[in-house]
Amino acid sequence: MIVLRWPVGGIRTFIRYVYKQFDPSRYQFTIVAPDLSELRLMLHDLDGLDVSYIPMESNPSVLQFFKAIFWIVLRGKYDLIHSNGLTAGVSCTVPSVLSKTPHLLTLHDIFNDHQFQGVAGIIKKVGLSIMLPLVDVIHAVSHDSRENLLHYIFSLGLFRNKIRVIPHGIEIERFSVTNARDLRKELNLPNNSFLIGFLGRFMSPKGFVYLVEAINLLYKKYRLINKPFVLAFGDGAFIREEKNYVKKKGLDEYVYFMPFTANIAPTLRGLDVVAIPSLWEACGLLPMEAMISGVPVIGTNCVGLREVLKGTPSEIIPVRDAEALADALFREMNNPSKEKARGYQKEAALRFDARKEAKELEEVLLSLLD
Repeated sequence: MIVLRWPVGGIRTFIRYVYKQFDPSRYQFTIVAPDLSELRLMLHDLDGLDVSYIPMESNPSVLQFFKAIFWIVLRGKYDLIHSNGLTAGVSCTVPSVLSKTPHLLTLHDIFNDHQFQGVAGIIKKVGLSIMLPLVDVIHAVSHDSRENLLHYIFSLGLFRNKIRVIPHGIEIERFSVTNARDLRKELNLPNNSFLIGFLGRFMSPKGFVYLVEAINLLYKKYRLINKPFVLAFGDGAFIREEKNYVKKKGLDEYVYFMPFTANIAPTLRGLDVVAIPSLWEACGLLPMEAMISGVPVIGTNCVGLREVLKGTPSEIIPVRDAEALADALFREMNNPSKEKARGYQKEAALRFDARKEAKELEEVLLSLLD
């Protein structure tokens, strides 16, 4: 049983990258998740596996989600529960204990001080400190995310053996051989345009506002030979607020909001650089996809992302620093690093192959079943 509270973005691609590596003759999967458009894409991604789907309403409250999962687990006969994300994990904890069903939680979350402020924050922290040790195995997707978890959830210090670090990986074949999308032609952009890709969800942790500020600085303070354009791919979340901010800055002609695309491989190849101005990540899949595609990456040194970028040709800049991002983009425009990026493709493919993650995760699942 695979439980998802938000079957979108990195969680959706994680499920695809991992479970597509499993032997379809050995497993039956039941996915429980809200009925969202990206969930339907996930089901299509998992074509070929024995998958059934139990739908929930598109945006259930935490209480509604918890109650639904509680009864689904108790009434069903599942050999193992694999929850994804904190809300899904906590919702599965009590019913998994009552039904004596092994429970693996893949934690795609990063904690911060803001989440635990005030009385409500203290109650939340105490609740998590009680609930999370009840999970059989917690899968941390990076060493950074493991340290972050131990820092905020004090009780897990007594259960360190339950936390297993298995770094993310991606489907390398999907990005190693692909045609480039001609984005300049699609958008009728000049030949001297410089295409900056943003492919994160429009949520504050993704730092889109700092990319907008950087573009504003480039046009106001730099002598530009090429014309930089931001191509932002995605929809939903706070996209309306982001569009309003771009308009407020007078940057409408330089920032394009592109439709969501399920297969981003050709899109990546059509970009000059991928900007990742994140404030925190559990373990970024996007930089792996870009590096295997041979596209330069400029990313921050935030938790989770720095671990992926370390030892690669990618440029690493400080968090929340629009000026540093503008400087890095200007350098990339004047001295492109595409040759370096292409030279790193083979090493990136070896390092970020999802088959390694899938194999280790399957070993964990089988150990729980034993």
